[in-house]
Amino acid sequence: MKMNLEKFLLILLTIFALLFLLSFQMFVSTRSQLKRSEKILEAYRMYVDEDYENFERYVEKNDLKELKSLKDSLRRRLFEKYYTLGVTKLNAGDFSSAHEDFKKALQQLPQQDERRAEVVYLMGQSLVKAGRLVEAKTQLSVVLEMPNSFYRNQAIKLLIDIYEQTGEGAKAEELRKIYEEVVER
Repeated sequence: MKMNLEKFLLILLTIFALLFLLSFQMFVSTRSQLKRSEKILEAYRMYVDEDYENFERYVEKNDLKELKSLKDSLRRRLFEKYYTLGVTKLNAGDFSSAHEDFKKALQQLPQQDERRAEVVYLMGQSLVKAGRLVEAKTQLSVVLEMPNSFYRNQAIKLLIDIYEQTGEGAKAEELRKIYEEVVER
């Protein structure tokens, strides 16, 4: 009888030990889920507060894959915001500020996005109108490397004007020939 009681107690202790281990594992798992939920909540707070730069860094740092679609949506929204601000400022004559907004808009676009050529062209145009011709030449030259873009031709025309204004007739003539070849096609 004593042996049966000992076996019973041993089985009972084993069951309690297993239940304890299962409970502890559930506690650890729940705590981990709670911490992740707190991180997601913090990311949402940043998003709602329009702290977009910190939001993106926080999502990346904490590997919050659940918010990837929100992050992509944010990039589109930021592009539209900065693009619209840039166009508005360009039309209002605030050229340097327009350039900065176009620069921020460009940062939101993926490398393969076809709108990059337009934004880079507008950045160059803003620089020309701000009188920053050296920077404008560099910016517009980037558009020349985008052969399938409508804005390439626009950039060539603008660069021809810049080179003529700065007394670089040879470069203007070289670009004029390129432009004529493109137009003939």
